[in-house]
Amino acid sequence: MERISLESLTARGIRRIAVLSGGESDEAEVSRVSARAVTQSLQGAGFDVMEFEADRTLAATLAGFLPDVAFLATHGGGGENGTLQGFLETMKIPYTGSGVLASAIGMSKMRSRALFRERGLAVPLTYAHRTGDLFSPGLISFDPPYMVKPEAAGSSLGVRRVSSRSELSEAVDEAGRYSRWVLVEQLIPGREIQSALLSGRYLGAIEIIPDKAEPFYTYASKYVPGGSRHISPAPLSSEESAELARITLEACRVLDVRGACRLDTIQNEEGVFVLLEINTLPGLTPTSLLPEIASHAGLSFLDLLFELIATAALDERGASPVLPVH
Repeated sequence: MERISLESLTARGIRRIAVLSGGESDEAEVSRVSARAVTQSLQGAGFDVMEFEADRTLAATLAGFLPDVAFLATHGGGGENGTLQGFLETMKIPYTGSGVLASAIGMSKMRSRALFRERGLAVPLTYAHRTGDLFSPGLISFDPPYMVKPEAAGSSLGVRRVSSRSELSEAVDEAGRYSRWVLVEQLIPGREIQSALLSGRYLGAIEIIPDKAEPFYTYASKYVPGGSRHISPAPLSSEESAELARITLEACRVLDVRGACRLDTIQNEEGVFVLLEINTLPGLTPTSLLPEIASHAGLSFLDLLFELIATAALDERGASPVLPVH
């Protein structure tokens, strides 16, 4: 695998990099951890790097720095849902990660799942509830147990495993603190498998085994060292690996993903990979999965950052997802 070099980036005039993180997202603190890792690595490589808070001061502070590239270490909220991407388009600053439309659809689980289902990819049975409306457990046509989660949030914030309909109302209220819509989905027993793509090529997959004290892959499982066990590469047969690669590439193609993405799937008891969500700005913290998957594909953390920077661009053509032809 040919690696992007420091010389190739500087030859393209990329010397000054703004690392964006934080903001008003519920995942702001996690994103700041990603940003520190990115900043330290890029400064060590010789780039002129400055961190910026992705808040209402960003327009003024970025204009004073004039970066060649904005590196998005943002997670959740406006940093991941296309809002920040649209702002950078207006500022004419190339940025890492996907464009406006892919980011917006990728952040919306129910909308991305609709597209995935159209393309023949397996997704969970799901009921969507608008926060603030009257919730009735009787409207759900499938049986418990359930997973209840915010429709447009990450890091497992507000997610709860529910074993009976009587627990649903409380769980829906909790998830509604984080998102305008709440999803009640079928709980799928199986293996937690996460796969990754970079620059249009499949990198591989990792299996996550949460601590037995945790009910599922929770916030603590993700970000507390030792909170989960990672098996990388995931122990899959050659046929299973090929199928997961196909699903990952198809899901990213449907949304027109750019740069890196990570897919969260459950391999159910029949061996089918059920797609839970797509992450268009995967974390870059010390416990994040994308760097670990990249490492097993032969890429160092700095290699990964260089490739993300190399794919930074504006999306002025307004690319649209590849919709099915009927």
